[in-house]
Formats: sequence, C-alpha cells, structure tokens
Amino acid sequence: MTPSILYPDGARESPSPLQDRQFAVDLNLDQVFASVCEGREQLDLLSLFYSPLHDVDSVVYRHQVIADLERPQVLAAVQSFGHGMRQVRELLRSMRSLHNHWQQRRLFIDAVSAYCDAVGSLTDKLVRMGPASRGLDAFTKYLSAYRSSAGFTSLAEDAGVVLSALAQIRYTLHIKGTRVAVSQYLGEPDYAQEVETIFAKFREMPAREFLATFRNTLDMDPVEGQILDRVARLNPGPFGALDRYFQAHRDFFDSGVTAFDRDAQFYLAYLGHIAPLRSSGLPFCYPHLSDRPSSSRVKAVFDLALADKVNQPGSSRPNVVTNDLHLGPNERIVVVTGPNSGGKTTFARALGQVHYLASLGLLVPANEADLVLADAVFTSFGQEEQLGTPRSHLEDELVHLHEVIAQASPRSVVVMNESFSSTTLRDAAVLGRSVLAQLLESGSLCIYVTFVDELAEANGETVSMVVTVHPEDPVLRTYKVVRKPPEGLAYAAALAERYGLTYGAVQERVGQ
Repeated sequence: MTPSILYPDGARESPSPLQDRQFAVDLNLDQVFASVCEGREQLDLLSLFYSPLHDVDSVVYRHQVIADLERPQVLAAVQSFGHGMRQVRELLRSMRSLHNHWQQRRLFIDAVSAYCDAVGSLTDKLVRMGPASRGLDAFTKYLSAYRSSAGFTSLAEDAGVVLSALAQIRYTLHIKGTRVAVSQYLGEPDYAQEVETIFAKFREMPAREFLATFRNTLDMDPVEGQILDRVARLNPGPFGALDRYFQAHRDFFDSGVTAFDRDAQFYLAYLGHIAPLRSSGLPFCYPHLSDRPSSSRVKAVFDLALADKVNQPGSSRPNVVTNDLHLGPNERIVVVTGPNSGGKTTFARALGQVHYLASLGLLVPANEADLVLADAVFTSFGQEEQLGTPRSHLEDELVHLHEVIAQASPRSVVVMNESFSSTTLRDAAVLGRSVLAQLLESGSLCIYVTFVDELAEANGETVSMVVTVHPEDPVLRTYKVVRKPPEGLAYAAALAERYGLTYGAVQERVGQ
C-alpha cells in the first residue's frame, strides 16, 4: 500500500471536499486559502483545504508531519524535491508544445533525468535525517524501496545509455546558398576553431553595437527540423533507441511519488503563508483536540485573514489584537455584545477559523488551544437582502438556521453574527432565545454576536463576553473581548454624556 503523509495507514481515500463553502466566505477563510494556494493551481490544493478530518488520530498524524517539516533540513529537502518536480512538469509541458518528433523525445529524457535526480536526492536526504513522524518515516521506507527497484534502475540507467549514444553522433553540414546537405562525418576538418582564431583580433577593438532581437524559442524552425530528421536517418541506431526509450517509459511517474509531491505542497503552502506572521511575533500552535465536548480554552487567538491584510513585509509585529476564551464543561453558548466597530465579529471569526483550521490538522492562530474536533463549522452572517428573491431576508435566515439546527451535533461549532438585525428588538430577542435554546439542546458550541444584550443572560449555561472600550473615553475601542455581563446601557450613557445628549442636557437645550 502506498503511504500517505496526509492520512494514517496509507489511506488514499480522502474525505469528499465540502460543497457548501459559505462558512469559509463568512469567516474570510476563502481569502486565506486562495492566497495559500496561489501559484500552485495545477496541484488542486484547494480541495484539500475543504476536506476536514473527523478523527483525532488523523489530526495528530498531520501534526507529526508538520513537526518534521519544521526541522530546517527536512524542510529544505522537501522544498528542493518540490522544485525538482516542478521542473519535470515544465519540461513535459514544453515537450508537448514542440512539433519535431525527435526534439520531443530528447526533451522527454531531460524530464526523466530531472525526475530521477529529484527522487534520488530526496531519498538520500530523508534516509540520512531519519524523520520522526509516522507519515514521513513510512514514505522514506517506500521511497528507498522504489529507488532500489528494477523499474527505477532501468529508468535511470537506460536514459544514460541513450544520452551517451546521442552524444557520440557527429555529422557534416554542407551549406551552399539556400541549399543545405546533411551527411556522415568522414573526418573533415573542423573550421570552428580556425574561424574563432581569425576573428579573435576583433575582440580587442572597440566596436559599435548593432544589436538585433531574435525570437528565442525552444521549438525548431522548419530548416532546423529537417536537418535533425536527416541526422536521425543517418544514425538509426541511437535515434531508434531514443524512440524505444520513450515508448517503454512514457508513463514513468510513480503514483506514490506524485501523491507525495502534491500532499507535501499542502503543508509547505500553509507553512510558507504563515511564516511572515510568525516572524512578526504572532503566535501559532498545535491545538490539543478531543473527540467529545468538554471545556474549551483558546489563548491569544486572532483573525488570520485580518492579520494577512495588516502584515507588511519588513514591518514589526502587526497591529493585531489577540483575545482569550475559556469555557467550562457545560458552557456551550457564548454571547458577544458591545459597541459597534469594537471587534465582535472579528473575535467570532477568529474562533470559527481556529476550530476549522484545527480540523485540517494545521497549526492554528493562537498561543494555546484546547478544543473539540469539530465535525462541522456552521455560520449565519447577515447578508444584504436581494431584490427579486421570493423570500424576505428574515425568512432566509430562519430557513438557514433551521437547517443548521437539524444538522448540528455536540461536536459542531455555530458562529452567528448579528442575526435577526432586520427585525425589531423585541422579535430579535424572542427569535434569538429560541435558536439558542435549540442549539443548547443539540450540545453545539455557539458564538453569537448580537446587539440584543438580554440574550447574554438567557440561562446559566450562557457565557457573556463584552468588547471593551477605553475606560475614560468610550469612543476609543480596545478590541479586547472579556468575560463579563453586558454593558450596552453603560456605553450609551457615557456617549450621551460626552456629546451632551443626556435627558437633562437635551431638556435644558429645548427649554432655551
């Protein structure tokens, strides 16, 4: 069985990629994944980022591989292999664009040689370094056996024999006007050295430059192609061997090697994406996951998509505020309130991101994280009402939440942002209490950003978290989210007092 560095026990059957990806749009993870996969589109990595894992051992399996890749020597070896495989694919792509039969065959051998070099180099390096992870250790053993196999040995050695025979070919060109004749080399003098000697003196004299730009293309022009075809006719042995080599090895890729190339890029792309953020001081960690709901703890979590936007090359630590969350075993509902533009939605997105990234077996944007391994991350973010749709915005919300509640389990995570904002405060409170009660019954973890403060005190299993403001100036946001009762009226009173809008101030002004 071909080993995999993505799935334990060599399982190649990956989970089917998620088709409904609205949650990623709501959490801005679609932007993160698009950036991570940029430049690697031919490998279809994006589907891997929409294929979450569902058991803790599979997550630990990936953590072990990442830990190996965080060793500089292992990382450099796998990166070098990736560069080599990219060169192989580029050579094959160039080969398919050529028109001359023999030139295609010759470039094919270059691609095979690059492939053999990449495989041999990676094998030697991995054997020498001895990976600790189950995934890379199994692949190292597989790669060693593959390189020692008769098939790979023939692939590499036969290429050398063919190239050596082609290198021995010599022929003569007779050029007269527009006529070109190709014949066997019969010991005629080589005039190349004589021509160079005659023109060597001109190199010592300054001269004006008369530069012309020529089209630089790998493909031969018709004259070059005809010359090569005639050389092949004069040397049927070496060129016949070249043709036979192509026919014998045209499907030279090993499925295990190509699978490793793609799977490794999944890790390398993500690690490369977060490297600048880690260098700037933002924390990433290996989350500790449980397959059953228990207490949850996340320390110094932040919004990865937001950090990507504000982080600039060469800058110091980005101005990204981190926050904490600590929930007891029976605390499953988190209601986030506070003033607008204070970071409520950013905090909720960050928690949704960290749970989903954890389900991919990746490092998460936090200093520490103890989480349930989510079987699904659901979102309900307010969308603009679309003209011409048969249902109202509120009806769309209710239908979507009904579907979420029907699917939610104790291992699900639900992120709701300003739900029912299109209705009255009273109705929003009634609907919000109903939804929270049903989610509480399902056992799901819910993060609910809302303007309805009373939902934060719905029951004893609901945790209230509040976006804080500067104690002396409520207009200034701190973007810190802390666990405490809602203070919406306090903010309103402070703002009214600052701007002279208290009842007494307004009454006095009207009286004047």
